[in-house]
Amino acid sequence: MYIEVEGGRKAVGDLTVQGAKNAVLPMIAGTLLCKETVVLERCPKIHDVDAMTAILADIGAEVEWDGDRLAINAGSVDRLAITQQEAGEVRASVLFLGGMLGRFGQAEICLPGGCSIGERPIDFHMKAFEEMGVVSALKDGKIRCVRERPGSGTVRLPYPSVGATENVILYAVLRAGETVLKNAAKEPEIVELCHFMRSMGADIAGDGGDTIRIRGVKRLHGTAYCLKSDRIVFLTYAAMAAASGGDACFRVCGDTFRYEQEYLRQIGCRVWETGNACEPKYGAAPFYEIRVSNGGGIRAVPYIRTGPYPAFPTDAQSLFLALLSKAYGESILEESVFENRFRVASQLRKMGADIEVAGQRACIRGVTRLHGETVRALDLRSGAALMVAGVMADGVTRIEDSHLILRGYERPVEQMGMLGIQARQARDE
Repeated sequence: MYIEVEGGRKAVGDLTVQGAKNAVLPMIAGTLLCKETVVLERCPKIHDVDAMTAILADIGAEVEWDGDRLAINAGSVDRLAITQQEAGEVRASVLFLGGMLGRFGQAEICLPGGCSIGERPIDFHMKAFEEMGVVSALKDGKIRCVRERPGSGTVRLPYPSVGATENVILYAVLRAGETVLKNAAKEPEIVELCHFMRSMGADIAGDGGDTIRIRGVKRLHGTAYCLKSDRIVFLTYAAMAAASGGDACFRVCGDTFRYEQEYLRQIGCRVWETGNACEPKYGAAPFYEIRVSNGGGIRAVPYIRTGPYPAFPTDAQSLFLALLSKAYGESILEESVFENRFRVASQLRKMGADIEVAGQRACIRGVTRLHGETVRALDLRSGAALMVAGVMADGVTRIEDSHLILRGYERPVEQMGMLGIQARQARDE
């Protein structure tokens, strides 16, 4: 599968930003903890969601779509092992460990997959479970976990891992007593997971800080929860407006993305909120309009370093690698989270970018033009970066292996069309 993007057009128009991928995946895993129906509003129809729901359906859950409403009832789940292909395709499948341990006291899954952006070991998950009284074993590509003792009430992560934080939360909500998680991840997706769990009756406090307290409850009840918009998807389409000298308005749910707005201002964009409105079918979830305009080109940024929230997000690094390739001046990007995030530099260089990578640093010297080329998506975020580069380039850019983009972006060609960008998607002959 490939996507072709025609450059030379300004991104102008209005776009409603989809629900957050990195928030909904742990929520889907969390539905295992509840025997009643859970409804996720504004759920994005993306490959990773399809893979996670396929896993649930395979082990006995009822899964039903109605537009962008995803209803899951895991009351009839009767299997404690996840072995099918989807588990190896999506990294978030590891979160079923926490959900299954919390409900059944044991779990078995295939080693999780996902994008090839680094080693991303699950040692932090296993160590945390061990402190909580779980015995784990890895054999023949499968992880088996069994709750054997009460374990400690305090868990400290050696690194604020998002996935490990989510797994501890999922396990702890039905665990007897209080679990104190120290050095927890602070990402907005962690906060949203906790909001979601509280809507089902979980007792969680401290999310958004580095210490989260979870007091175990006996049961969770069904809920209907509206997902906030995806901050990286917002940045992706806003980057297209910035890259093309465009002017676009983005309708986002539940968050004004203050950090993300500031990143765009750093590269020379005008960004402001035009007001907010509430869409009745989503209850009290507020929508905000954020306008992004850039008529003066991209401004170089002397130094950006990725890191755990609230530092610059690693998921946005590839986007800015593309954007800064046409900036006025020289920029330095340092990657501190994943070791393979700069692989997209080779594809951008095909298009005329001047990027030099040394270890975990990239030096980007802005050029006056990029040209359309046949390039390859190497992972989800590199694929998004190549879409941005295609908007900036002269001519047509063909992005091969674009199925990777569909892991996190809902109907990307249609969304670009909403901004006046010419793009099409097709399968290889």
